[in-house]
Amino acid sequence: SAASDVYKRQIADYPLVEVKWYDAVGDSGWMDINKAILSKPARPVSLGYKLSHTKDKIIIFTDYIVDDEDGTLTIGNVTCIPAAWVQDVTEITFNDK
Repeated sequence: SAASDVYKRQIADYPLVEVKWYDAVGDSGWMDINKAILSKPARPVSLGYKLSHTKDKIIIFTDYIVDDEDGTLTIGNVTCIPAAWVQDVTEITFNDK
């Protein structure tokens, strides 16, 4: 089954990626209307392992634990970004020497 396939995966199955994306910015305080009109979205850059990338979203995670006994993965710091907010996804590779 697909669930058991994911269960057997190793960290090498998830490429390291840099995601450049847009995010909403808000301010709940009072603001001059002329200042408000100049508001811009934030432009975060996130680095993590790519869990999934579909037409709707990209999911990355930054932390993981490999079980000592059966080798299964537990992941942490999961971020799900709507695809419409994503500017660019770049795979990070390292040159082995």
